[in-house]
Amino acid sequence: MSTRRWHPDVLGEGFRGRILDLGRDEEGPVRAVAIRCVPGPPSEPVPAELDRRVPLLLVHGWSDYVLDGDVMRRFFALGLDVWGVDLRKHGRSMLPGQTPTAVRDLDEYDAEITAMLELIGPRRKPIILAHSTGGLTAVRWAQRRPGTVRALVLNSPWLEFQGGAALRRALAPAVRGRAERAPTSRILPHGQDHYARTTHALYGGEADYSLRWKPPGGHAFPACTMHAVLEAQAKLRSGGLLTVPTLVLHSDRTRFSLLRFHPGMARADTVLSVRSIASAARRLGPMVRDVAVPGARHDVFLSEAPARTRALALVTDWLRQLPDVGPTMAAQGPEDERATAQDGAERTGRDPAQGDEVRSDGDGRWRAGDGAA
Repeated sequence: MSTRRWHPDVLGEGFRGRILDLGRDEEGPVRAVAIRCVPGPPSEPVPAELDRRVPLLLVHGWSDYVLDGDVMRRFFALGLDVWGVDLRKHGRSMLPGQTPTAVRDLDEYDAEITAMLELIGPRRKPIILAHSTGGLTAVRWAQRRPGTVRALVLNSPWLEFQGGAALRRALAPAVRGRAERAPTSRILPHGQDHYARTTHALYGGEADYSLRWKPPGGHAFPACTMHAVLEAQAKLRSGGLLTVPTLVLHSDRTRFSLLRFHPGMARADTVLSVRSIASAARRLGPMVRDVAVPGARHDVFLSEAPARTRALALVTDWLRQLPDVGPTMAAQGPEDERATAQDGAERTGRDPAQGDEVRSDGDGRWRAGDGAA
Protein backbone atom coordinates (compact mmCIF):
# COMPACT_ATOMS: atom_id res chain seq x y z
CA MET A 1 0.00 0.00 0.00
CA SER A 2 1.27 3.45 -0.90
CA THR A 3 -0.17 6.81 0.08
CA ARG A 4 -0.11 10.19 -1.59
CA ARG A 5 -0.25 13.72 -0.25
CA TRP A 6 -3.24 15.23 1.50
CA HIS A 7 -5.57 17.28 -0.69
CA PRO A 8 -8.76 19.34 -0.15
CA ASP A 9 -11.83 17.12 0.31
CA VAL A 10 -15.32 17.47 -1.15
CA LEU A 11 -16.70 17.98 2.39
CA GLY A 12 -15.09 21.41 2.35
CA GLU A 13 -13.21 23.44 4.91
CA GLY A 14 -11.86 21.44 7.82
CA PHE A 15 -11.54 18.19 5.86
CA ARG A 16 -8.68 16.73 3.87
CA GLY A 17 -8.37 13.58 1.76
CA ARG A 18 -5.58 11.24 0.79
CA ILE A 19 -5.49 8.54 -1.87
CA LEU A 20 -4.41 5.07 -0.74
CA ASP A 21 -3.12 2.92 -3.59
CA LEU A 22 -4.10 -0.72 -2.99
CA GLY A 23 -2.58 -2.47 -6.00
CA ARG A 24 -4.57 -3.99 -8.84
CA ASP A 25 -7.38 -6.44 -9.50
CA GLU A 26 -8.92 -7.83 -12.69
CA GLU A 27 -10.40 -4.39 -13.51
CA GLY A 28 -7.15 -2.46 -13.06
CA PRO A 29 -5.76 -0.20 -10.31
CA VAL A 30 -7.57 -0.23 -6.96
CA ARG A 31 -7.59 2.59 -4.46
CA ALA A 32 -9.30 3.85 -1.33
CA VAL A 33 -9.50 7.42 -0.05
CA ALA A 34 -8.84 8.46 3.54
CA ILE A 35 -10.65 11.49 4.95
CA ARG A 36 -9.65 13.35 8.10
CA CYS A 37 -11.29 16.18 10.00
CA VAL A 38 -8.50 18.74 10.56
CA PRO A 39 -8.76 22.52 11.01
CA GLY A 40 -6.94 24.55 8.39
CA PRO A 41 -5.94 23.84 4.77
CA PRO A 42 -4.31 20.50 3.81
CA SER A 43 -1.00 22.26 3.19
CA GLU A 44 -0.69 23.00 6.91
CA PRO A 45 0.68 20.37 9.31
CA VAL A 46 -1.72 18.43 11.50
CA PRO A 47 -1.80 19.86 15.03
CA ALA A 48 0.10 17.54 17.34
CA GLU A 49 -2.84 17.64 19.75
CA LEU A 50 -4.95 15.55 17.35
CA ASP A 51 -2.57 12.61 17.58
CA ARG A 52 -3.20 12.48 21.34
CA ARG A 53 -6.94 12.05 20.84
CA VAL A 54 -8.85 8.77 20.60
CA PRO A 55 -9.35 8.02 16.87
CA LEU A 56 -12.82 7.48 15.40
CA LEU A 57 -12.96 5.83 11.97
CA LEU A 58 -16.13 6.04 9.82
CA VAL A 59 -16.85 3.22 7.37
CA HIS A 60 -19.77 3.61 4.95
CA GLY A 61 -22.16 1.03 3.54
CA TRP A 62 -22.86 -0.43 0.11
CA SER A 63 -23.40 2.11 -2.72
CA ASP A 64 -22.45 4.88 -0.32
CA TYR A 65 -19.51 7.03 0.77
CA VAL A 66 -18.35 9.11 3.74
CA LEU A 67 -20.64 12.09 3.36
CA ASP A 68 -21.81 13.37 6.75
CA GLY A 69 -19.53 16.26 7.61
CA ASP A 70 -21.88 17.41 10.36
CA VAL A 71 -21.53 14.14 12.25
CA MET A 72 -17.77 14.19 11.80
CA ARG A 73 -17.54 17.77 13.08
CA ARG A 74 -19.68 16.92 16.08
CA PHE A 75 -17.43 14.08 17.21
CA PHE A 76 -14.37 16.21 16.50
CA ALA A 77 -15.79 18.91 18.80
CA LEU A 78 -16.24 16.23 21.46
CA GLY A 79 -12.51 15.61 21.46
CA LEU A 80 -12.09 12.67 19.08
CA ASP A 81 -9.68 12.44 16.15
CA VAL A 82 -12.14 11.82 13.32
CA TRP A 83 -11.31 9.83 10.18
CA GLY A 84 -13.25 8.20 7.37
CA VAL A 85 -12.50 5.89 4.46
CA ASP A 86 -14.17 5.48 1.09
CA LEU A 87 -13.73 1.80 0.28
CA ARG A 88 -12.60 0.56 -3.12
CA LYS A 89 -15.08 1.17 -5.96
CA HIS A 90 -17.20 3.49 -3.83
CA GLY A 91 -17.52 7.27 -3.82
CA ARG A 92 -14.19 9.09 -3.99
CA SER A 93 -12.39 5.83 -4.70
CA MET A 94 -14.16 4.91 -7.95
CA LEU A 95 -12.07 4.84 -11.11
CA PRO A 96 -13.09 4.67 -14.80
CA GLY A 97 -13.76 1.14 -15.98
CA GLN A 98 -14.57 -0.21 -12.51
CA THR A 99 -17.82 -1.91 -11.57
CA PRO A 100 -19.20 0.20 -8.71
CA THR A 101 -19.21 -1.65 -5.34
CA ALA A 102 -17.80 -4.89 -6.81
CA VAL A 103 -15.91 -7.08 -4.32
CA ARG A 104 -15.48 -10.85 -4.26
CA ASP A 105 -15.04 -11.19 -0.49
CA LEU A 106 -15.63 -8.61 2.23
CA ASP A 107 -12.27 -9.66 3.66
CA GLU A 108 -10.74 -7.78 0.71
CA TYR A 109 -11.55 -4.63 2.69
CA ASP A 110 -8.89 -5.74 5.17
CA ALA A 111 -6.51 -3.82 2.92
CA GLU A 112 -8.43 -0.59 3.48
CA ILE A 113 -8.72 -1.05 7.25
CA THR A 114 -5.07 -2.02 7.54
CA ALA A 115 -4.06 1.05 5.54
CA MET A 116 -6.19 3.27 7.76
CA LEU A 117 -4.70 1.81 10.95
CA GLU A 118 -1.22 2.49 9.57
CA LEU A 119 -2.20 6.05 8.69
CA ILE A 120 -3.83 6.68 12.08
CA GLY A 121 -0.67 5.43 13.75
CA PRO A 122 0.66 2.54 15.82
CA ARG A 123 -0.85 1.86 19.22
CA ARG A 124 -3.78 4.19 18.43
CA LYS A 125 -6.67 1.73 18.38
CA PRO A 126 -9.71 3.42 16.83
CA ILE A 127 -13.39 3.27 17.53
CA ILE A 128 -15.01 2.15 14.27
CA LEU A 129 -18.36 3.75 13.44
CA ALA A 130 -19.72 1.72 10.54
CA HIS A 131 -22.96 1.77 8.56
CA SER A 132 -24.92 -1.11 7.00
CA THR A 133 -22.58 -3.35 4.94
CA GLY A 134 -19.72 -1.43 6.52
CA GLY A 135 -21.03 -2.64 9.87
CA LEU A 136 -20.86 -6.25 8.70
CA THR A 137 -17.32 -5.63 7.48
CA ALA A 138 -16.32 -4.06 10.80
CA VAL A 139 -17.72 -6.95 12.85
CA ARG A 140 -15.90 -9.51 10.73
CA TRP A 141 -12.67 -7.53 11.15
CA ALA A 142 -13.10 -7.35 14.93
CA GLN A 143 -13.81 -11.09 15.12
CA ARG A 144 -10.71 -11.97 13.11
CA ARG A 145 -8.38 -9.25 14.41
CA PRO A 146 -9.03 -8.97 18.16
CA GLY A 147 -7.13 -6.21 19.90
CA THR A 148 -6.95 -3.91 16.86
CA VAL A 149 -10.00 -1.75 17.61
CA ARG A 150 -11.18 -0.05 20.78
CA ALA A 151 -14.95 -0.27 20.26
CA LEU A 152 -17.62 -0.57 17.56
CA VAL A 153 -20.59 1.71 16.88
CA LEU A 154 -22.81 0.03 14.28
CA ASN A 155 -25.38 2.11 12.43
CA SER A 156 -28.05 -0.27 11.00
CA PRO A 157 -25.50 -3.02 10.26
CA TRP A 158 -26.42 -5.59 7.62
CA LEU A 159 -25.77 -8.55 9.90
CA GLU A 160 -28.38 -10.88 8.43
CA PHE A 161 -30.30 -11.31 5.22
CA GLN A 162 -33.74 -9.73 5.20
CA GLY A 163 -35.57 -13.03 5.06
CA GLY A 164 -33.45 -14.58 7.79
CA ALA A 165 -30.81 -17.30 7.88
CA ALA A 166 -33.00 -19.97 6.28
CA LEU A 167 -33.64 -17.88 3.17
CA ARG A 168 -29.98 -16.85 3.04
CA ARG A 169 -28.90 -20.49 3.06
CA ALA A 170 -31.48 -21.36 0.39
CA LEU A 171 -30.34 -18.58 -1.94
CA ALA A 172 -26.60 -18.98 -1.37
CA PRO A 173 -25.92 -21.73 -3.99
CA ALA A 174 -27.64 -19.81 -6.79
CA VAL A 175 -25.91 -16.57 -5.83
CA ARG A 176 -22.56 -18.34 -5.65
CA GLY A 177 -23.06 -19.84 -9.09
CA ARG A 178 -23.98 -16.48 -10.60
CA ALA A 179 -20.98 -14.85 -8.94
CA GLU A 180 -18.66 -17.48 -10.42
CA ARG A 181 -20.13 -17.25 -13.95
CA ALA A 182 -20.71 -13.50 -14.19
CA PRO A 183 -19.27 -11.79 -11.11
CA THR A 184 -20.04 -8.18 -12.08
CA SER A 185 -23.50 -8.79 -13.53
CA ARG A 186 -26.51 -7.18 -11.82
CA ILE A 187 -28.19 -9.69 -9.51
CA LEU A 188 -31.03 -7.57 -8.12
CA PRO A 189 -33.60 -5.33 -9.80
CA HIS A 190 -32.88 -1.64 -9.49
CA GLY A 191 -34.00 -0.39 -6.09
CA GLN A 192 -36.64 2.28 -5.57
CA ASP A 193 -35.75 5.89 -4.82
CA HIS A 194 -37.79 5.99 -1.60
CA TYR A 195 -34.76 6.38 0.66
CA ALA A 196 -33.34 9.24 -1.38
CA ARG A 197 -36.76 10.92 -1.29
CA THR A 198 -36.62 10.99 2.50
CA THR A 199 -33.02 12.20 2.81
CA HIS A 200 -31.79 14.24 -0.17
CA ALA A 201 -32.26 17.99 -0.47
CA LEU A 202 -33.39 17.59 -4.09
CA TYR A 203 -36.52 15.84 -2.81
CA GLY A 204 -37.06 18.06 0.22
CA GLY A 205 -34.71 16.29 2.63
CA GLU A 206 -31.82 17.88 4.51
CA ALA A 207 -28.76 16.10 3.09
CA ASP A 208 -26.98 17.30 -0.06
CA TYR A 209 -24.86 14.32 -1.05
CA SER A 210 -23.60 13.24 -4.47
CA LEU A 211 -26.25 11.35 -6.43
CA ARG A 212 -23.48 10.04 -8.65
CA TRP A 213 -21.69 8.40 -5.75
CA LYS A 214 -24.87 7.49 -3.86
CA PRO A 215 -27.55 7.16 -6.57
CA PRO A 216 -31.25 6.83 -5.75
CA GLY A 217 -31.98 3.11 -5.59
CA GLY A 218 -28.27 2.33 -5.37
CA HIS A 219 -25.82 1.19 -8.02
CA ALA A 220 -26.45 -2.04 -9.89
CA PHE A 221 -25.82 -4.77 -7.30
CA PRO A 222 -23.03 -7.07 -8.59
CA ALA A 223 -23.46 -10.80 -8.11
CA CYS A 224 -19.98 -11.09 -6.60
CA THR A 225 -20.82 -8.47 -3.96
CA MET A 226 -24.06 -10.22 -2.98
CA HIS A 227 -22.14 -13.48 -2.65
CA ALA A 228 -19.54 -11.72 -0.48
CA VAL A 229 -22.26 -10.32 1.81
CA LEU A 230 -24.03 -13.67 2.21
CA GLU A 231 -20.73 -15.43 2.94
CA ALA A 232 -19.79 -12.84 5.58
CA GLN A 233 -23.20 -13.14 7.23
CA ALA A 234 -22.85 -16.92 7.33
CA LYS A 235 -19.47 -16.61 9.06
CA LEU A 236 -20.67 -14.36 11.87
CA ARG A 237 -21.78 -17.19 14.18
CA SER A 238 -18.60 -19.21 13.70
CA GLY A 239 -16.46 -16.10 14.06
CA GLY A 240 -16.83 -15.99 17.83
CA LEU A 241 -18.25 -13.43 20.25
CA LEU A 242 -17.13 -9.84 20.00
CA THR A 243 -14.54 -8.91 22.60
CA VAL A 244 -14.92 -5.12 22.35
CA PRO A 245 -17.75 -2.87 23.58
CA THR A 246 -20.29 -2.56 20.77
CA LEU A 247 -23.28 -0.26 20.34
CA VAL A 248 -25.85 -1.15 17.67
CA LEU A 249 -28.36 1.50 16.58
CA HIS A 250 -31.23 1.09 14.13
CA SER A 251 -34.79 2.21 13.55
CA ASP A 252 -37.75 0.85 15.49
CA ARG A 253 -39.54 -0.14 12.29
CA THR A 254 -39.06 -1.25 8.70
CA ARG A 255 -41.22 -0.09 5.83
CA PHE A 256 -40.65 -1.76 2.48
CA SER A 257 -42.55 -1.05 -0.71
CA LEU A 258 -42.08 -2.32 -4.24
CA LEU A 259 -43.67 0.65 -5.95
CA ARG A 260 -45.38 3.30 -3.87
CA PHE A 261 -43.76 5.91 -1.72
CA HIS A 262 -45.40 6.61 1.63
CA PRO A 263 -44.63 9.59 3.91
CA GLY A 264 -44.13 7.15 6.78
CA MET A 265 -40.94 5.98 5.06
CA ALA A 266 -39.29 9.15 6.36
CA ARG A 267 -39.42 7.63 9.85
CA ALA A 268 -38.50 4.02 9.11
CA ASP A 269 -35.77 1.84 7.64
CA THR A 270 -36.70 1.30 3.98
CA VAL A 271 -33.59 -0.79 3.23
CA LEU A 272 -33.12 -3.50 5.90
CA SER A 273 -35.25 -5.45 8.35
CA VAL A 274 -34.71 -3.99 11.81
CA ARG A 275 -35.95 -7.24 13.32
CA SER A 276 -33.15 -9.15 11.58
CA ILE A 277 -30.60 -6.55 12.68
CA ALA A 278 -31.65 -6.78 16.32
CA SER A 279 -31.72 -10.58 16.38
CA ALA A 280 -28.30 -10.89 14.77
CA ALA A 281 -26.81 -8.20 17.03
CA ARG A 282 -27.82 -10.08 20.16
CA ARG A 283 -25.97 -13.16 18.97
CA LEU A 284 -22.69 -11.24 18.84
CA GLY A 285 -22.20 -11.52 22.59
CA PRO A 286 -22.73 -9.88 25.97
CA MET A 287 -20.63 -6.81 25.14
CA VAL A 288 -23.23 -5.67 22.60
CA ARG A 289 -25.89 -3.10 23.44
CA ASP A 290 -28.73 -2.95 20.90
CA VAL A 291 -30.99 0.14 20.77
CA ALA A 292 -33.90 0.89 18.46
CA VAL A 293 -34.22 4.63 17.81
CA PRO A 294 -37.88 5.62 17.24
CA GLY A 295 -38.42 7.27 13.89
CA ALA A 296 -34.90 6.64 12.59
CA ARG A 297 -34.09 5.97 8.96
CA HIS A 298 -31.69 3.35 7.59
CA ASP A 299 -28.79 5.72 8.24
CA VAL A 300 -29.84 6.88 11.69
CA PHE A 301 -27.71 10.03 11.34
CA LEU A 302 -29.67 11.06 8.22
CA SER A 303 -32.95 10.88 10.12
CA GLU A 304 -35.29 13.73 10.96
CA ALA A 305 -34.00 15.98 13.75
CA PRO A 306 -35.60 14.24 16.78
CA ALA A 307 -34.29 10.78 15.85
CA ARG A 308 -30.92 12.11 14.70
CA THR A 309 -30.45 14.08 17.92
CA ARG A 310 -31.36 11.06 20.02
CA ALA A 311 -29.00 8.80 18.08
CA LEU A 312 -26.10 11.22 18.44
CA ALA A 313 -26.79 11.63 22.16
CA LEU A 314 -26.93 7.87 22.64
CA VAL A 315 -23.55 7.43 20.98
CA THR A 316 -22.04 10.32 22.92
CA ASP A 317 -23.24 9.04 26.28
CA TRP A 318 -22.18 5.48 25.47
CA LEU A 319 -18.68 6.63 24.52
CA ARG A 320 -18.42 8.63 27.74
CA GLN A 321 -19.04 5.42 29.69
CA LEU A 322 -16.03 3.68 28.13
CA PRO A 323 -13.17 3.99 30.64
CA ASP A 324 -10.50 4.56 27.98
CA VAL A 325 -12.58 7.04 25.96
CA GLY A 326 -14.84 9.06 28.25
CA PRO A 327 -12.09 10.83 30.25
CA THR A 328 -10.51 12.06 27.00
CA MET A 329 -13.66 13.64 25.62
CA ALA A 330 -14.55 17.32 25.78
CA ALA A 331 -17.10 18.56 28.28
CA GLN A 332 -20.76 18.32 27.34
CA GLY A 333 -21.95 21.36 25.40
CA PRO A 334 -25.23 23.09 26.19
CA GLU A 335 -26.64 22.02 22.84
CA ASP A 336 -26.19 18.33 23.59
CA GLU A 337 -29.23 16.37 24.71
CA ARG A 338 -28.56 13.81 27.35
CA ALA A 339 -29.61 10.28 26.46
CA THR A 340 -30.37 7.74 29.14
CA ALA A 341 -30.81 4.00 29.32
CA GLN A 342 -34.53 4.62 28.75
CA ASP A 343 -34.01 6.13 25.29
CA GLY A 344 -34.90 4.34 22.08
CA ALA A 345 -36.46 0.91 22.39
CA GLU A 346 -35.40 0.72 26.01
CA ARG A 347 -37.52 3.78 26.74
CA THR A 348 -40.68 2.31 25.21
CA GLY A 349 -40.06 -1.12 26.67
CA ARG A 350 -40.15 -2.59 23.16
CA ASP A 351 -38.04 -5.62 22.38
CA PRO A 352 -36.05 -4.58 19.28
CA ALA A 353 -36.16 -8.15 18.00
CA GLN A 354 -39.97 -7.90 18.08
CA GLY A 355 -40.16 -4.36 16.71
CA ASP A 356 -42.59 -3.11 14.09
CA GLU A 357 -42.12 -4.71 10.68
CA VAL A 358 -44.21 -2.94 8.05
CA ARG A 359 -44.32 -3.91 4.39
CA SER A 360 -46.72 -1.65 2.57
CA ASP A 361 -47.11 -4.16 -0.28
CA GLY A 362 -48.50 -6.63 2.21
CA ASP A 363 -47.13 -9.83 0.71
CA GLY A 364 -44.17 -10.29 3.06
CA ARG A 365 -41.67 -10.97 0.29
CA TRP A 366 -38.19 -9.56 0.55
CA ARG A 367 -37.42 -6.67 -1.79
CA ALA A 368 -34.20 -5.20 -3.06
CA GLY A 369 -35.05 -2.18 -0.90
CA ASP A 370 -33.78 1.26 -1.73
CA GLY A 371 -30.08 0.59 -1.97
CA ALA A 372 -27.35 2.09 0.17
CA ALA A 373 -26.88 -0.96 2.38
